[in-house]
Amino acid sequence: MKVNGVILRKIEVIEETLRELRNLDDLSTETLDKDFFLKKGVERAIQVCVEAVIDIAHRIVSLEGKPPCTTSGKALEAIASLGVIVSVETYRPMVQFRNVVVHRYEIVDDEILVQIVKQHLDDFDKFIAEVRSYAKNQS
Repeated sequence: MKVNGVILRKIEVIEETLRELRNLDDLSTETLDKDFFLKKGVERAIQVCVEAVIDIAHRIVSLEGKPPCTTSGKALEAIASLGVIVSVETYRPMVQFRNVVVHRYEIVDDEILVQIVKQHLDDFDKFIAEVRSYAKNQS
C-alpha cells in the first residue's frame, strides 16, 4: 500500500491540530469551565483528529481491496488484521470519545478533555507512525 494524497492530507490535519493542542500548556478543567469557546475548540480539535484516524482506516481498507467496514471500530479492526496497527485497544477509546462528542455532546466532561490533551496526544503520533511504517514496508 502506498500512502496516497488523501492519507497524507489526513495525516497533515492530525499533525497540525496536535501542534495547536500541545500549545495548551496551562489547560485545566478550571480554564475550560471558564471559557466556553476554548472548551468547544478543544473538543472539536480532538474530534477532528479522531475523524482523520477513522478516515485513514477506511481508506486503507479500501486501498487493500477489502470490503467496506460498517463501523469505525470495524475499520480499526480491519487495519489491525492487515498489520497496519499493532492493536485496536490503543485507538478504541478515540472512537468512543468521538461517539460521545457526536451523539451525546451534552455530557462531554472537562476532565476527559484535559486528560486527552495532557496524556493521550501521543496516541495519534503512534497511529501515524504505524501507518507510515506499514506503507513503507509495503512499497
